[in-house]
Amino acid sequence: MIAITRRRLLGTGAFAASGLAIPGALRAAVDSTEGRPSLKDLARRKGIKFGTAVAAPQVLEPTDFTDLVEREVALIVPENEMKWFEMSPAQGVVNYELPDRMVDFAQAEGIVFRGHCLVWYWRTPWWFQKLPTRAEAEAALIDRVRSMTLRYAGRIDTWDVVNEAVEPKDGRADGLREAVFLKVLGPGYIDLAYHHARECDPKAALVYNDYDIEYDTPEHEAKRTAVLRFLERMKHDGVPLDRFGVQGHLTVGKMPFSETKFRRFLADVAGLGLHIMVTELDVTDELAPGDIPRRDQLVADEYSRFLAVALDEKAVDTLIPWGLSDRYSWIVRHEHAKEKWRTDGLDGRPLPFDAALQPKPAWTAIAHALDGAPSRS
Repeated sequence: MIAITRRRLLGTGAFAASGLAIPGALRAAVDSTEGRPSLKDLARRKGIKFGTAVAAPQVLEPTDFTDLVEREVALIVPENEMKWFEMSPAQGVVNYELPDRMVDFAQAEGIVFRGHCLVWYWRTPWWFQKLPTRAEAEAALIDRVRSMTLRYAGRIDTWDVVNEAVEPKDGRADGLREAVFLKVLGPGYIDLAYHHARECDPKAALVYNDYDIEYDTPEHEAKRTAVLRFLERMKHDGVPLDRFGVQGHLTVGKMPFSETKFRRFLADVAGLGLHIMVTELDVTDELAPGDIPRRDQLVADEYSRFLAVALDEKAVDTLIPWGLSDRYSWIVRHEHAKEKWRTDGLDGRPLPFDAALQPKPAWTAIAHALDGAPSRS
C-alpha cells in the first residue's frame, strides 16, 4: 500500500499556491492536515460516491498522481483496460493482467471499483466481427460477459453491461444503434448480456451507459426520448437493470442547456426505479479563448450549470469525472474525438486539477455543487 505521507504535494501550501480560496460553506469539511476538503469527503457527506477514470500506468506505480487519486476519490473505473478489444486480441486469447492489477490496487487502498465495459460496439475485437455464424457470435458474447463477471464477482461495485446501444439517427423504430451486435445477433443481445451478468454476479449493480443527452438540441432531445423508451422497455420486460449512466461529456460554448428538459429527463429515469450515475464527466474547451484564467472560468461555469441540475436529483448518487487531472485527459492526449481538440496548439483544460495537480476553478465548481446538493438517504 502506498504511504499517505507521500501526499505532501497536496497540502495546504499547494492549495494556497493555486490561488483558489476555500468556499466558506465548505470550511467545516476541511481536513486540517491537507488544507482543503477532498471531493470524495464532500460527496460522502451528501450520500454521493465520487470517483474518477484512470489508466493502469497512472495508479500501478506510486507517484504524486497516485497520491491525488487516493486522497480525492472513493471509486475508480478503468479507461480502457477492461474493454473487450484491449483484452482479447485473438479468439481464445484473453489477457487479464492489467484488470487484475487494477482491481487489486483498488481493493488494497479501500477504493470501490467499477467495471467498464462488457459490451460496446466501438471496442469490439476484429475476430468477433469475422465469426462465420450467429451461433458462434452468441457463444462468444456470452463467454465474454460470463468470464468477466465470474472472475471479478464480489469485487466490482457496478458494471456497464451494454454501452451506447441507442442511436435514433440510425432510424430504427426501437432506437437501437445499427452496429455489430445488432447486425449479427439482433436486439436480443442486450437482454442476453444483462441476464448472464446478473446470474454470474448477483451483487453487482448493472448499468446502461450513454451519451449526448445533456443539451437542448433536437439531436439530444431525440436521444433522451429514445433512451427513456429503451429503459422503459427493459424494465417492462424484466431485464435486470439497476442504474443508468449519464456520461456528461460537455463542451464550453457549443450548445444551449435547458435546466427544465434535463431535470425532467432525470426525474423520468428515476421514476423507473433506477439509480443514476454521472459516469464520464468532463468539459472540453476547444471553442474557448486561449487565456487560461478566462478559459478555466468558462469550464467551471459549464460544470456548475450541469451539476446544479444533476445533483439536485436525489436518484443521482455517483459522480465520476473522466479523469482527475489534465495531465492524463483523453482529450489532451488526443486519443480520439478530434472535433474536441483545440486548433491553436494549446492543451485543453477539461478536468478539476491541472497538469501540475493543482486544483482549478473546475474543482471549486464541483465542490460547490456537492456542498449544495440535497442529502441522499
